[in-house]
Amino acid sequence: MGRMTNPYLPDTDRGALIVLDTDQLELVGFPDGGVFRMLHTTANLHGHTLAVPQTVAIEHLTHHRFEARQLTGRSPQDAARRRHEALHAFFTVLPTPEGAAEEALDRVAARRIPARAVSVDGDGGKAEAHGIRDTVVWLTLLAAFEDRNQMLWFLSGNQDFAARSAFHPDLRAEAEQRLGTDRSLFLGLMKDGIPALLKRWGTKVTLSAKDLNLLVRSDSVVQQVRAVITGPVRPLAPDFPVPGTGLLTFDGLLGRLLAYQVDDRLWVPCRIRWRACGEEHTRSGSSFIMTRVLLEVGVEPMLVLGVTVLDVSTAGPPAARGRYET
Repeated sequence: MGRMTNPYLPDTDRGALIVLDTDQLELVGFPDGGVFRMLHTTANLHGHTLAVPQTVAIEHLTHHRFEARQLTGRSPQDAARRRHEALHAFFTVLPTPEGAAEEALDRVAARRIPARAVSVDGDGGKAEAHGIRDTVVWLTLLAAFEDRNQMLWFLSGNQDFAARSAFHPDLRAEAEQRLGTDRSLFLGLMKDGIPALLKRWGTKVTLSAKDLNLLVRSDSVVQQVRAVITGPVRPLAPDFPVPGTGLLTFDGLLGRLLAYQVDDRLWVPCRIRWRACGEEHTRSGSSFIMTRVLLEVGVEPMLVLGVTVLDVSTAGPPAARGRYET
C-alpha cells in the first residue's frame, strides 16, 4: 500500500496513538507489570505513542493514592508524586478540551451516548457521574485526534462506548460529522484491549497442542484465577458464592489458541472454563466459571511467567463438549 498524501487524512507511515482507558491502564500493571512492559516494547517497535486522557490520569492517581494509604497507613503523597512522574514519563497525557465538563453535563441530561439511561432501581447519581466522566473522555479523544496527524486506537472495556467490538453507532456518527467520514475511519476502539493489540501488531507463532495444554493447565494459572475470583473485590455477581477453600478445576478451553511473540516473550490470550468443585453453586445450579486470561510465557524453558485475568463471568454447563478442548 502506497504512502497516503492526503493532508487531511492521518499519515499511515507514522505510528498510531494508543490511548488507554482507566481499566486498561490498571489491567496492564503499570508501571512494573509484565503486560505493561510488553505494551511499551510494542509501542517502541512500531513507533506508536502511548497516551491517556487527563481524566484517566486523575482517576489512576486517585486509585494509587488510596491504595498507598491502605497498604502503608501513611501519607500517600510520595507514592502519588512518583506515580505522577511515571505517568508523564511513559504516556502523553491528553488534555481535557476547554468546555468539555459543561458540554458533558448537557449531554448527560439529554442521555446522549456515552451516557446511558438510568434504570429505575439503579443508582442515578452514580450513573450520572459515570456518564459525565465517559463523555469528557470521548470529547478528549475527538480533540486529540483532530490535533494529530496519526491514527488513534482507544483501548477500553467500558461497554458505554461500544456496540459489539466497535464504537457505538451514535459515537461513530458524531465522529463522522466532526472529522469527516474518511478521516473518522482512523479513529478506532479496541474493546478487547491488549489481545486485540497483540492480534494487530504481535508476531503470530505456532505452538504444539501439547505445549499449549501444559501452559493453560499450569499451577500458576489456576492460582491466579482463584486469587481473583475469591479476592476482596470479586468480579462475579453477588449471587455466585465461589469456593473459599474448595477446588477450582480446569474444564476446558473455548475457541482456538493463538500465541504472539513480542521481543523475548510469548503472549497467549485464551478463554478457560473452570468448574467450582464442592457445594457452591449459583442460584441457577451452575458451578461453571469462564475466564479470559493473558499468559506471559518464557521461551527457553517454556513456562508461564505471568498471568493476567482479563475478565470473569459465570457460565452454564457446556451444551456441546466437542466445542471445548479438554
